[in-house]
Amino acid sequence: MSQFLRENARYLLGALLLHVLFAGIFSLTAITMAPERAQPQLAIQAVVVDPSQVDAAARERAEARRRAEAQQRRAQEAQQEAQQQAQQQAQRRREQEEAARREAERRAEQERQALVRLQEEAEKRRLEEERVARERREAEARAAAERQRQAEEERKRQAEEERKRKAEEERKRKAEEERKRKAEEERKRLEEIQRKQKEEAERRRAAEEERARKARESDLQRQLAEEEARMKAENAGLLNQYIAMIEQRIVRNWNRPPSARPGLECEVRVTQTPGGAVLSVQITRCNGDAAVQQSIEAAVQRSSPLPPPPDPTLFQRTLILIFKPAD
Repeated sequence: MSQFLRENARYLLGALLLHVLFAGIFSLTAITMAPERAQPQLAIQAVVVDPSQVDAAARERAEARRRAEAQQRRAQEAQQEAQQQAQQQAQRRREQEEAARREAERRAEQERQALVRLQEEAEKRRLEEERVARERREAEARAAAERQRQAEEERKRQAEEERKRKAEEERKRKAEEERKRKAEEERKRLEEIQRKQKEEAERRRAAEEERARKARESDLQRQLAEEEARMKAENAGLLNQYIAMIEQRIVRNWNRPPSARPGLECEVRVTQTPGGAVLSVQITRCNGDAAVQQSIEAAVQRSSPLPPPPDPTLFQRTLILIFKPAD
């Protein structure tokens, strides 16, 4: 019903306005055509009638009747037109109601068919759900049986692992006992070896100390002999002769630089090998400049190998020479 009112609202509004218009016209007509109120009659009244006024009044009444009749005709025509419009609107409403009824029947049929389809689909879903539930129960039953089988296998596996674990622990315990026994035997064997090694080391150390003592005594005797021979050679003037030979060779190999001045005297430390080869030269004290000192070092290097001592006991690895050339 509300849908019908929404769809035909403008037609219903038009009909309402027409009824209001007709009601206004009828009210106006009734007021216009209402009989004039009778004037109170006097018991004695004298009237003077003017014929022209009587004709004018008659004409006014005739004109008023014509206007009223014309207004009445227009009202009737408007009423007839309104009736026709109302009939047309009623016809349209009937047609719309019929169309709405057919549409409602069509929709109802569609809804019925949709309901039938929904029911069929619901039935299919129910059957499908029953099938799925049945398959799920079967799957759960199979899964439960599989879990039970796996649990039994797991129990057997754990029992077997427990047996193996205990056997492994027993094997490890025996192996540990055997290892400890062997370790104890090895410890005793090593202690015996260490004791023997210690005794051998003590014996060797004592022998080595004895050899070292004898070697020290021998070296001391040799050193004493060499020192005695060197002192004899020094007392014979051979050391001074040896040093003078070296100083003379260095002076002969010296190239006097222009900056060398008279009275030159430098102390030179020379390190040599037993064969006389010069290993290093160091000027420890000198009254000459850098060029002079470099020339002296070069002279020492050119003098390598140095002349051997007249007595081997006079050999010194490090010599302190006085470089003092003649002016």
